[in-house]
Amino acid sequence: MLHTFHDGSVLRTMSAMELAKITVWHGNRTLDKAHAERIRQAVGACVNTLDSGYCIVHYSEPDTSGRMVRQSYLIDGQHRAAVLKEHFLSGLCEPDFPVVVREKEVESETEAIEFFNAINNVKPQQWRTDPAILVNKYIVEMERRFNTKKAKMIRPGATRRPYLSVDKLRDALKAVADELGQEKASIEAFCDRVMEKNKALMSSVESLKDTKNAKYYGDAEKVGFMLAVDPKLGWVYELIMN
Repeated sequence: MLHTFHDGSVLRTMSAMELAKITVWHGNRTLDKAHAERIRQAVGACVNTLDSGYCIVHYSEPDTSGRMVRQSYLIDGQHRAAVLKEHFLSGLCEPDFPVVVREKEVESETEAIEFFNAINNVKPQQWRTDPAILVNKYIVEMERRFNTKKAKMIRPGATRRPYLSVDKLRDALKAVADELGQEKASIEAFCDRVMEKNKALMSSVESLKDTKNAKYYGDAEKVGFMLAVDPKLGWVYELIMN
């Protein structure tokens, strides 16, 4: 460890090859391939000059068996990392070298988003430029409504119903990103409708228990959260488009 920042994140070194294998965080901006190509051309053969400017978040996710495991995601520096990955894949004997990274342990997607905003100094108008950034704001409000210290209904990774995977939620919101309101009032209004939808599903759960998802409706009723029973999250499209 080289340094500990005031927010608890730490600065350390790691292998460039190891860094290139880390998955890019799903809430990051869309990869600009032209920008990555400009970086590649600028560094040329001196790829070891890409030895800093990376941020990583770590948090626990359930694996396929439901066991919680520590996962790592690259939250900043994805274009430089893309160049590194291409470099190591293009040659079998390319020498490894150390890179400096900033790492932070987070407990939720909201904390990851807050860290992303802090290190990127996101300005309000930038939320309009990339759907991934706008969707992050919706996720923060959704987690605020449905996650508590006692129970987290929206969770990272491949969750099991009745809990909702934040990755599936992000994909569903991205699918209607062009229709998402940009302002705080629009986001809150959508989340108000989501809460009402959850209440409506709870009130009709008895009639739904005879469907093929009967077991999941029963489990969802116990925790008071029905929004993950439909694996396609059809309610997202319904509440945005209707």
